[in-house]
Amino acid sequence: MPVRQAKALAESLLRRFAMESIAERRNPALTMEERFCAMLLRATTVEDAILVLDRPFSILTDHRTGRFLTDALRKVDDLIAETHIFDYSWDKDRYEVPDDTEA
Repeated sequence: MPVRQAKALAESLLRRFAMESIAERRNPALTMEERFCAMLLRATTVEDAILVLDRPFSILTDHRTGRFLTDALRKVDDLIAETHIFDYSWDKDRYEVPDDTEA
């Protein structure tokens, strides 16, 4: 993809998160949230993307609930074919999902 087209695509994707200002920053200069969103956006550039998140709270360490995560996923839902999240069972409450095993 030509540089100009790639920059325009990156800026339009970053705009979904109101993060256009991070376009020229390097990874170490990003906050945890910015880094997570940048990684998420990179994954969405693959056609029919299947997103696999392995313990997302290992990146989003300051978040006690999954609200930031679910909000971020909603912003790119149209670009992702499937999403799979793998995490420890003791973190299930962060996702605010009812437990199927309780009767």
